[in-house]
Amino acid sequence: MPGTPNPGAYNVAGSFHGKLKELTGKEIMIETDDSQIVTIHRSRKTKFLKGTQSIKASDIDIETPVTVDASEEVDLSLTAVSVTVDPPKKTADSK
Repeated sequence: MPGTPNPGAYNVAGSFHGKLKELTGKEIMIETDDSQIVTIHRSRKTKFLKGTQSIKASDIDIETPVTVDASEEVDLSLTAVSVTVDPPKKTADSK
């Protein structure tokens, strides 16, 4: 319909950033910068990325900083659309 906004390919509920604490076949658990534990469901469609390249879930080590883009399901649970390994932070020492 004209005038209807395009919701996009995914109903993205938000992005969650933190250190990977647990990664199973069904769930991804991260600890956010403010020490909150967030558990997000994982599906077969969940993509794992390092930069723009696809990687295996097993390539991500525990404690690695990641960003998880999640969609909201009908039951209000969160399902990971993609998990991206965050690039290393540049330090002030590297001039």
